[in-house]
Amino acid sequence: MKGREYSNGMLPAGQYPKSRRYDVIIVGMGVAGLTVALSLDKKLRIALVSKNSLDESSTYKAQGGMAVAAGTDDSAAQHAADTLHVGKGLCSKESVAVLTREAPAALDFLQTMGTRFCKSEQGLELAREGGHSRKRVVHHYDFTGRHIAEVLARQTAGRSNIECWEDTFLIDILTNAQGCCGCLVKKKKQTLQLLAPAVVIAAGGYSGIFGRSTNSVAANGDGIAAAYRAGAVITDMEFVQFHPTAVTLPTGKVFLVSEALRGEGALLVNAAGERFMPNYHESAELAPRDEVSRAMLAELERQQGGCLYLDARALGQDYLMERFQAIYAELAEHGYFMEKQLIPVLPTAHYTIGGIKTDLWGQSSIPHLYACGESAATGVHGANRLASNSLLEGVVFGRRVAAHIHDNSRNPLQTADFSAAERRKRHSLPPVALLRKKMDVTAGVVRQGRELKDMTEWLHQQQEANRQEEGQPDFSADNAYLLAGLLVEAALLRRESRGGHYRADYPVQNDRDFKKHSIHVWGKKVSLQ
Repeated sequence: MKGREYSNGMLPAGQYPKSRRYDVIIVGMGVAGLTVALSLDKKLRIALVSKNSLDESSTYKAQGGMAVAAGTDDSAAQHAADTLHVGKGLCSKESVAVLTREAPAALDFLQTMGTRFCKSEQGLELAREGGHSRKRVVHHYDFTGRHIAEVLARQTAGRSNIECWEDTFLIDILTNAQGCCGCLVKKKKQTLQLLAPAVVIAAGGYSGIFGRSTNSVAANGDGIAAAYRAGAVITDMEFVQFHPTAVTLPTGKVFLVSEALRGEGALLVNAAGERFMPNYHESAELAPRDEVSRAMLAELERQQGGCLYLDARALGQDYLMERFQAIYAELAEHGYFMEKQLIPVLPTAHYTIGGIKTDLWGQSSIPHLYACGESAATGVHGANRLASNSLLEGVVFGRRVAAHIHDNSRNPLQTADFSAAERRKRHSLPPVALLRKKMDVTAGVVRQGRELKDMTEWLHQQQEANRQEEGQPDFSADNAYLLAGLLVEAALLRRESRGGHYRADYPVQNDRDFKKHSIHVWGKKVSLQ
């Protein structure tokens, strides 16, 4: 298929960027992307693309651990049952079965790569987190994600067939008559075509479009936005998980305080120092995250403002300093000492469930375009993610993507089509900080139809009123505004409450009308299917 003229502001119309050819392109250097790269045949030439350094990835910031049924009182079936329960009727049972059944193999893979999970005399040390009926979270103290990311990155650095493209921004996905054939990227001031028979989007989620987020502001769903413009099916964008316990440090930084603390006995208390979660849920502090977050807001309303706190004093200094090394050090550096102080916490945007719709092998609706990790909507999480299933999903489905590429990638490269890039409208939008502030208010833990409608109209007005004809476009801001629009549209359409989506004007789960998935496809209105 003949490529169309590219006229998006970086090159004159009719000119094409220089190209580099690979066997596989992977966008994203978190656990999912690194797993794909390390699981592919060493004979394949791989481009590993990332816009940020490793320590900016969501994987690197993950504290708790990875869920796997490794205990003698546990099983894949029980792990699956807990996952389905938390997902509130929207999980794919097939995807959940794959996730939980292949969890031991994922654990073996990480250990073979060099990951060292904490152990006791009985074997792997297992923790319990919200929504789990058993202790099943393997961990490396309280910086599991960082440890895994560093181990896998070292392995990647030792592979001569993997070329790392750091500080490289994904502009758009390129297609031809056979499907996806590469991507358009920008490194410094140079725009390039990276071409390959298979492209994997593992670029993370979009919680960075919220002002209060545990993740980097760079987590604004660039890979999802690019896939959407290329014509891929996007699903479940309204479902956002808000982690109950994050503290705002004196510097203004929002810092996650792991759920594992509550698993070890830490309690949530109100301004009067009273434990309140048993009043809201039978599982108290270990209820699913969406229910704990809503209970916290209800308690704040009941006490008419003030603060809520995490009370870990009963765990003692020695245990806290050993088991929760990173959290203790970060809090202590800012004057919080868990063994003697209450830690002020509030729910915070943490994980986004929506993304590129895939099958069990990570294939999107566009041939030869794959997705895994938080960029993908595999069907595993349903309406709300079970704690510590995210690292597991990245490894399980990253390995499956690599296996499918190995068995099926025979797509001969042809000239790329720039039509997806042409769909990117150029805007001079208001600062993204304003968008994030408005998303906190409109699309947070509790939503209202009237506010969602107003937000939809505001977003449309910004797009129409701020068309840019000259100058360099801000691709990151464009993506943030685009995905905010998809999220708000889906949230407005879903007139019920389920998992990570709660409508105060429709507070009841409605299976008859809404046990469906929101679907976004370029050029079509959002629908439920």
